Amino acid sequence: MSRGLIARETAISIAINSALNYGFSLLAFGGTAEAPVWGVGGLLFDLVPTCFMITLMGSVVPSLINRRHLSPVPSIRFILLRGLLLALLAVLVLVPTVALLLRGTEVLSFAAILWLKLPLGAVLACCVTLWSLRGLLHRELVHA
Repeated sequence: MSRGLIARETAISIAINSALNYGFSLLAFGGTAEAPVWGVGGLLFDLVPTCFMITLMGSVVPSLINRRHLSPVPSIRFILLRGLLLALLAVLVLVPTVALLLRGTEVLSFAAILWLKLPLGAVLACCVTLWSLRGLLHRELVHA
């Protein structure tokens, strides 16, 4: 697996996850001028599935697509378990961090929500995809 392949897969992951994040943000908050930060239906409630799915898909999908380029070929079970653990970790770290940053804030405009969610999702997709693919590459080099 080459650097070019990792760069391409990371760019694709960022683009797809950002588009999905934007679409689901429109569905969740697009009809309102302001949305609550706290509680069911609020921004922090929405960040749980957002962080989980971006991390899961940013790790699992590129890894499954590119596993055939590796020797030894990592098992699907390994890739799925690693993705699930990364997704849980992302939720456990990012949602409380955003909650701390937004303490005292009751509502945010839709534009502010997008300014928070879109960069967060893009950075998360970038980091997770890079880490996952580089991990597989390192695993390949160690077993070579």
